[in-house]
Amino acid sequence: MSSLLNVEASFDLAKNQYNYKKDLLIITGPTCVGKSLLAMKLAKKINGVLINADSVQVYQDLKLLSARPSEEDMRQIPHFLYGYVKSQRNYSIADWLQQLSKVLLDVKKIKKTAILVGGSGLYLNAVINGLAPIPRLREEIKKESLLKLNEIGIDSFKELNFKIDPEFVAKNTDKHRLLRSYGVFLQTKKNMTFWYEKPRQGSIKKNIYSFLINSERKLIYKRCELRFDNMLEKGALEEVKKIYDSNIDRSLPVAKSLGVKWLLSYLDQKMSLEEAVRLSKRDTRRYVKRQITWFTHNFIPYKTIFMK
Repeated sequence: MSSLLNVEASFDLAKNQYNYKKDLLIITGPTCVGKSLLAMKLAKKINGVLINADSVQVYQDLKLLSARPSEEDMRQIPHFLYGYVKSQRNYSIADWLQQLSKVLLDVKKIKKTAILVGGSGLYLNAVINGLAPIPRLREEIKKESLLKLNEIGIDSFKELNFKIDPEFVAKNTDKHRLLRSYGVFLQTKKNMTFWYEKPRQGSIKKNIYSFLINSERKLIYKRCELRFDNMLEKGALEEVKKIYDSNIDRSLPVAKSLGVKWLLSYLDQKMSLEEAVRLSKRDTRRYVKRQITWFTHNFIPYKTIFMK
């Protein structure tokens, strides 16, 4: 995969004079396609900063497995929203979108152009289209929901949620989504489906230029597998061991992220390390396939850049 891409041609620098006050650039595409490299090149050309739009790179404890930018990269170009969330937190898209709005104001003050980098489709969709206006749950409601779950068990709790909102539960069955579904109904007397049908709010009001970076799927798969092996050599298992030692709730997003899930199973002595690696690579390939499908059907880029 070429690292000698002509930045001026690919990002239309000859035609566009990006305005730090009005414009937001998005560099996205499937994992391991080369987004960060191109984003660094572009940031150096246009006096830009890089802002994370990857749902795993937000976590403090996953520097290696999330392929977070190196300390050297961060010294060269300002980076925002990388590695700032504790693994024990159930961090949401709404939380990230709120942080992004604050960062964009700060970037505007220092007169630099914001470049959003990442392949999390739900994050990008929130930037462009906003989120359903679901109220933030009060702490007492969260506690009441958890008490109900502990009282009746996960299977009965799922059935209870299904009675409240069959459409939502048909697609969302993990513990945290069920807790949120029940909590929303307790607090608002309306189910999640009701709120999702409301007009979305919170989209970023800027001129958005989206650059989709893509490549041949087999080539991406190969790069992903090589990168995972490299992560392990550099200490990814030790990184997961720290999460394991914290007795993390396995239903939290970080515990289900690529690589972490099966390495935790290995540390639970449920499988060999070889099997954990095989399943991690398999899940990564499946994730790449889902990403490409999402971009094909849900994303209209300003320009597509194909890496060879």
